[in-house]
Amino acid sequence: MASAASFGVQHVIKKILIALSLLTVSVPAFAADGWWNDQWTQRRKVVLDSRPIRGQTEAVARAPVLVRLHSGVLDFSQVRPDGGDLRFVASDGKTPLNYHIERFDPVAELGLVWVDLPSIAPGASQDIWLYYGNQAAKPVSNPAASYDGEQSLVLHFGEAGAPADQTANRNRIAAFSARQTVEGLSGGGATFTPQSQLRVAASASLTVPAEGKMTWSAWIKPAAGGQPGDAVLYTKLGAAGDADPNRLTVGLRDGIPYVRGGGGEAVSSVPLAAGTWAHVAVVAGDAVTFYVNGVAVGSIAAKLPALGGDEVIGTIGGTPGFAGDVDEVGRANTARSASAIALAASSQSRSSTLATVAVEAEQAGSGHTNYIAILFGALTLDAWVVIGILGVMLLLSWVVMITKGMFLGRTRKANASFLKVYQDQTKGRGAHDGLADPDVARLSGDSTLARLFTIGKRELGARLDEHSGSVSRFALAPQSVAAIRSTLDAGLAREGQKLNARMVLLTIAISGGPFIGLLGTVLGVMITFAAVAAAGDVNINAIAPGIAAALLATVAGLAVAIPALFGYNYLLSKVEEIETENLIFVDELEKRFAETYRNQPASHALAAE
Repeated sequence: MASAASFGVQHVIKKILIALSLLTVSVPAFAADGWWNDQWTQRRKVVLDSRPIRGQTEAVARAPVLVRLHSGVLDFSQVRPDGGDLRFVASDGKTPLNYHIERFDPVAELGLVWVDLPSIAPGASQDIWLYYGNQAAKPVSNPAASYDGEQSLVLHFGEAGAPADQTANRNRIAAFSARQTVEGLSGGGATFTPQSQLRVAASASLTVPAEGKMTWSAWIKPAAGGQPGDAVLYTKLGAAGDADPNRLTVGLRDGIPYVRGGGGEAVSSVPLAAGTWAHVAVVAGDAVTFYVNGVAVGSIAAKLPALGGDEVIGTIGGTPGFAGDVDEVGRANTARSASAIALAASSQSRSSTLATVAVEAEQAGSGHTNYIAILFGALTLDAWVVIGILGVMLLLSWVVMITKGMFLGRTRKANASFLKVYQDQTKGRGAHDGLADPDVARLSGDSTLARLFTIGKRELGARLDEHSGSVSRFALAPQSVAAIRSTLDAGLAREGQKLNARMVLLTIAISGGPFIGLLGTVLGVMITFAAVAAAGDVNINAIAPGIAAALLATVAGLAVAIPALFGYNYLLSKVEEIETENLIFVDELEKRFAETYRNQPASHALAAE
């Protein structure tokens, strides 16, 4: 009964294990369902998590979200050089999303893409998909379609010269005297001095009617040297231009931001930290509200007058302008909600975790994750160089181990054959007055003993020839025996050199492989952190693939060293066995020479002859 019960339990467990195995196999297959377009070979999930955002209390429609791409989350070798095959698809798996590329650099492995999300709810998470891997795809990046119709101006500062308006309005830049910088908030930016100015020409899309609505925002980083006492950051002029008293002004007074307009002023209570990016925004509707880093810091209980003039960043009318960096300037002809301002301030910052790109790519037609492909896809050029060097070392070490093992095997076999013949031919000669036939040396060319025996016979014959005319021509003086032993020792040393030849390559692989791999890991980690810092995306998903790929270099170094270590120790033991066998044979051969060809009466010598 106990046996039957045990069999029943085992049968049930077996069925459960089979079911779990089938479930494990089937889950990836389900994940592969809903592939948007078979012409795109790869995709990655982009998780949009608004739960960490403070200040968002309602859904924000048509929200442009910055997605940062780098080597940690994208294999740039699988994407068109211009990023033209990038596609973003909504969570339904069917709807393509509008987007535009601010920067895509496959050499530096950096990408900045603005994606137009239909809606972002507060305290919620949603997934979209990033598709790529279609070299025949046509670029569809469209800045104008990435914003709603109320957005009248967007400046990314990513151009080589003056910035260009990214909206469909294409507002004209009338003047630009700031200096471009590659260290913007996202991609490029502009560095302003108190004398710098950026002027956007007046246009219908930028005109604010009396008591109208508008929103202006920008990212700024005050210079470390400090600001003028009253530095002008932004001015929206009236239709009469610089002389028009009607205007909206944003500035910094002793480092403290303020907004002035509609006959009033709102001032923040905290100065901006020098050298740190801050998001400032002004929303005008029934009142003028001033935001710093997504939080309302003051308001003016007034509506705006008609403002139909230029928009100016920096100095104006002799008043010193803001000193520092400026990036991501935006203007809208509507009063954006407090939630929209909070979302922009949080999602565009370098520490944002709103948009997280999955580190694992999915292949078309396959729902399971290819971890090896992820690791190799994240390898940087320096890691490939290191792994290439280690590959050469691995090949050399295996060639040495195989050829050396075969050589030692042949030598041991040949030595065994030689000893058998040698011992058979010297057996029973109790007087030790003869040696094995010299032809025994030719029984095997791989035998170290045969070569040593040949050396001994040659030296012995030379000594005996010197005494061929004497009565004791078969007698060897002790000095002659010592000379023969010296020659045998020299042969013994040369045989040792042959046995140990190329073994140093294994010691190089053992000691050098891990250190070369470690060098590749250190370089890979440095480059990964540099890429993440440049992209401004600091999260574990961004760092993990690069670190894992960097560690692959250390694994490669160990893969070279470990087999070489085992092989070296094994071969060394066989070399020592053969060397010991050689030494014993040389000792025996020397003693046999000395005993057989000792001084003896002439009658015995003639008998030996």
